[in-house]
Amino acid sequence: MELGVFTAIVLRHPTEDAVLLLRRSPDKKRFPGLITGIGGQVELADGEGADLVGSMLREFDEETVIPMEIVEDVRCRLSTIITRGDQQVLLLWFTGRLTAMPEDLACNEGVLEFHAIDSLPIREMVPTASKTIPFICSLPEDDEAIWNGCFDDAGNLITNR
Repeated sequence: MELGVFTAIVLRHPTEDAVLLLRRSPDKKRFPGLITGIGGQVELADGEGADLVGSMLREFDEETVIPMEIVEDVRCRLSTIITRGDQQVLLLWFTGRLTAMPEDLACNEGVLEFHAIDSLPIREMVPTASKTIPFICSLPEDDEAIWNGCFDDAGNLITNR
């Protein structure tokens, strides 16, 4: 069995009850046009497994032009595992807060969009994101716990909450 490790970050709007999410480009092989967090694969062969936060920051920097100086309170909120064929996928979900509106929301993986937390576009999300993003958005911001979860055969998120 092969292991894939991925990170994604969901950023809260600086003043509104909304989050910044990525709508994947329509030409992507996996999940074209669907919404998810900003992130990508941890380069295990390059030793990134020893610095998962660093891997997430690298992906964020590669995919966006948002300066990290306006992002605060970055932390892992949820780790999930799912089996896809002969691959075991570990996905680490991070959250953070923008301290100011970015001047530019350019993204080389698709389009960055703000979505109100109370009306997230669940039906337009990557299947795993449709379960994990509402979950991490429901966590109190002062909750320091890192939650663990897995997906059952029906695609339901099961957590230790």
